[in-house]
Amino acid sequence: MGKKKIYEDYIGYTLLKPIVDWNVKHSYRKVEVRGKENIPTDGAVIIAPNHCNTLMDALVILRAFDNQTVFGARADIFNNPTIGKIMTFIRILPMVRQRDGLRNVLKNNETQEIIVETLEHKVRFCMFPEGRHRPAHSLQTLGKGTFRAALAANARFGDRMPVYIVPTGLEYGDYFRYRSTSLVTFGKPINVTEFVKGQEVDNEVKLIEPLRKELASRMSELITYIKDDENLYSKWALTKILSVSEGRMYGNFGTGLYEGMLENRKTAAAIEALSETAPEAMEKLLEKVEAFEKKRRKKGISVYSFSRKNSVLKAAGKAFAAVIGLPYYIFSAIASAPMWLTYNLLRCKTRDRAFHNTVGFGVKLALGILLFIIYAALSFSLMPWPYALAVTLLTIPSYSFFFDYNEGMRRFISDIKVLTDKKIRNFYKDIVKEFQKIQKFNQN
Repeated sequence: MGKKKIYEDYIGYTLLKPIVDWNVKHSYRKVEVRGKENIPTDGAVIIAPNHCNTLMDALVILRAFDNQTVFGARADIFNNPTIGKIMTFIRILPMVRQRDGLRNVLKNNETQEIIVETLEHKVRFCMFPEGRHRPAHSLQTLGKGTFRAALAANARFGDRMPVYIVPTGLEYGDYFRYRSTSLVTFGKPINVTEFVKGQEVDNEVKLIEPLRKELASRMSELITYIKDDENLYSKWALTKILSVSEGRMYGNFGTGLYEGMLENRKTAAAIEALSETAPEAMEKLLEKVEAFEKKRRKKGISVYSFSRKNSVLKAAGKAFAAVIGLPYYIFSAIASAPMWLTYNLLRCKTRDRAFHNTVGFGVKLALGILLFIIYAALSFSLMPWPYALAVTLLTIPSYSFFFDYNEGMRRFISDIKVLTDKKIRNFYKDIVKEFQKIQKFNQN
């Protein structure tokens, strides 16, 4: 029997996918998938998400579907033969960029043929149009690869079934902290087949440009979008400050991630509008925001600690919860020690902080099952079965609980720092008041 095509089912992938999906889900405190009803079922589908959190971007897309999805990734990742085999096993194709040189770019003809064949068999293909990841609430210039693949597929079989590009938004509560939140939003599809029919030209270059503009526009509507300029990160910091001042705690229990994203979009849009109408005032405010961010980070303070809900009584409640959870935290720290120690070691060696969540996931996937088997074998050989069963089950969430407890303690300590630091509280309030003042002045 010949070698399996990348889009064909095979037993290894079928067995591994549920395990990967489970580990992806538990790499986040909260996950949401919205807009799956927007994905067409009558044609070939290219999923086109923003690229902001390295391999986790592909994994949260993978988890969103029960059946297979084929992905494209930077070709240089495949330079290591072992990693290349793993990537191929999990249905990821090498995508060569112009910066990789003409000789390598020619390999894209072979890759594009595989993409078209995959789409022709009605298997989804996911491509990241930005080409490279960047942990930011914005969009980079979209490359041509996604559109070339779509147009090639349409040329091959567009007369038999339509080709669609589905704009997709990926939003995370934190790009660098393991066990944050993940939101996937699928937008209204672009019917490439109908688009091509409506054009008077068949020149690829002239077809790509309007497609690129349309996709960028639709993608920007699915995330907290901030204009890509020198104030990008200051504007995002101000967005969070204002969200907290309005009582919105993105990702907290009882708060929908999608609804939170929509509210953040409104806040970011208001900031962008004022940056246009009152540039000097906003420039000064953003300088204050930058100074505030440096100060709070230096002090180890979370922006969420400035919430109006932060009080001595609330801090006392958190302290009580910490005491109650301490015994299981100690158990979790011991049980998951091989994992979190490995995670910290690898994280320290990882230069790009955006890979930290990927490292956390990888450690959980690689060591989680092994440790479960070891602990189960030891427990059932040394204890009566009811106790062995209890201990074995308690080890399953230990890695996640260890991170959640640490994050809870970080927030608790941060809350105490804010409650006892009047200067930084006033600094925060001044920023909120100044924004409201600028907003009110420009409304009159």
